[in-house]
Amino acid sequence: MKTVEEFVKTMVKVDFIEDSECYGHYPFQLFAETKDSKFEINALALGGDVASYYRRFAEYKNNGAKRIYLSLDFPKGGDITEDYVAVFSFENDKIELFAILYKVEDGKILETIKNSTHLDKVKSDMESYL
Repeated sequence: MKTVEEFVKTMVKVDFIEDSECYGHYPFQLFAETKDSKFEINALALGGDVASYYRRFAEYKNNGAKRIYLSLDFPKGGDITEDYVAVFSFENDKIELFAILYKVEDGKILETIKNSTHLDKVKSDMESYL
């Protein structure tokens, strides 16, 4: 996996989740290229504890990973009016974040957002674990 776009295309799916009786993204996905250039993929099903996902991302970063991509599903909030998959990336010592909005009723992908005050808060929350 060479780019965050490839990560999204191959690993970020919005499907019907029977337990929730709506569409969403679960389990969450993490891809890392370690400092010794090995690839690791995690399917993360750690429940609703977002901090545990942030800690997993931080573990890879703190162990010298070259690249990390992480997808997490969030409910709408702030200036984001639909549920969304947040996609975090760490490359070239920089953390980026964007959101893929979707409809919970049918899983239809709506748009990708890169700038949002709510995303700024989510990114800040995640960075507090690094």
